[in-house]
Amino acid sequence: MRRLILALLPLPCLAVAPVAAAQDLSAAIADALENAPVLAEADAGERAARARLDRARAERNPLLRVEGSVATGRIDNDGFFGITADDVRPVSVQATTEMPLFAGGRISSAIDQAKGGAEIAKLQAEQARLQTIVQAVRAYAETLTARKLETRFGRLVTELTETERQAELRYRVGEIPSSELAQARARKAEADAGLASAQGRRISAEAAYQRLTGKPAGDLAPLPDLPETPASLDEALDLARNANPALGQAREAINVARAGVRAAEAEGLPTVGVFAEASHVRDQFFPDYRADSFSVGVRGRWTLWAGGRVAAQTRAADADLSATEARLRQADQMLEGMVIDAWQGLITARRMADASLLRRDAAAEALRGTRLEAQVGAKPTLAVLDAEREAIEAEAALLEAESMRTVAAWRLNALTGEAYP
Repeated sequence: MRRLILALLPLPCLAVAPVAAAQDLSAAIADALENAPVLAEADAGERAARARLDRARAERNPLLRVEGSVATGRIDNDGFFGITADDVRPVSVQATTEMPLFAGGRISSAIDQAKGGAEIAKLQAEQARLQTIVQAVRAYAETLTARKLETRFGRLVTELTETERQAELRYRVGEIPSSELAQARARKAEADAGLASAQGRRISAEAAYQRLTGKPAGDLAPLPDLPETPASLDEALDLARNANPALGQAREAINVARAGVRAAEAEGLPTVGVFAEASHVRDQFFPDYRADSFSVGVRGRWTLWAGGRVAAQTRAADADLSATEARLRQADQMLEGMVIDAWQGLITARRMADASLLRRDAAAEALRGTRLEAQVGAKPTLAVLDAEREAIEAEAALLEAESMRTVAAWRLNALTGEAYP
């Protein structure tokens, strides 16, 4: 993942950057990674999982416990042994240290469970980062596309406004029929609607960009070249099975479930540990009573019959393991489907971009020729308007295809979990 972030950051440059330099995709990704609440949550979860692992490991360490009490009261033994009643201040202090020698596998299985949980949390954070990167690329591409479409529709509205004005003048002097004027007005209204839609799309895209990155979308640089992607579908599938964070979580869940089985079985085994205790007692049983003690020894515990509790817990853990193994198979199947979809989506987006480029160039050439023919009276004004509409539709399709191609490439790389060069 570090290689991915480093690869996205711009290389140092000796030249002084302009004051109002345009934002690029790498900066947008860095801002999104810094701003995303889901990443903050994932990082916090990872820290908590590491702390639980430390807690599980700490069970192997000695434990020192101190207990004490102090009070005031009165003891009356009714003259037993000639002891008269008197006011007392009972004091009791006991210090105990214990260290496990054998826990039947309880501690080691708890450590393995916590270790698996920490690895799952790490993979969850990694998956959140990759998803945030794809979202940043999508938001960046959508903002660029929406802005270009708005600009193009704005130019079209300006042109059609003049066309409509000229059509009214020509209609007044009887050069064109009312139907041609009505069609010019209809084309102008269609362009107005397209501009309104493009403006709304641009506003929504910029708002989404700001929510994701925490910064307003300023001047955005064009989309960079596509990142390097796997050369074949088989390569993409192999990379995904080795490095996809979601599949890695499913694998780690099996390790956690296996540790859970060992923990359940360990409940039927004994525990053995060493201990040392020291106590200090005053005024406890009769006035002026004093007692100090110290002992060292071995302490064990073994439940010989638990009424079926251990066996039932073990069966439940075995069932959880079987369910986890089934979820791994399901995760593998889902990942394979998503990689195939992403691979085919990238292939389709590339073909669409190539075809849309040819369409855009052809439509632009057709528009140029139609305008020239209209100037000499070979074609009516409506033909120019139709060519204008075809040209803008072709340009919009190209913008959409280029955006789709970029997002598809980054999505495929996110599924494979690979760091981009």
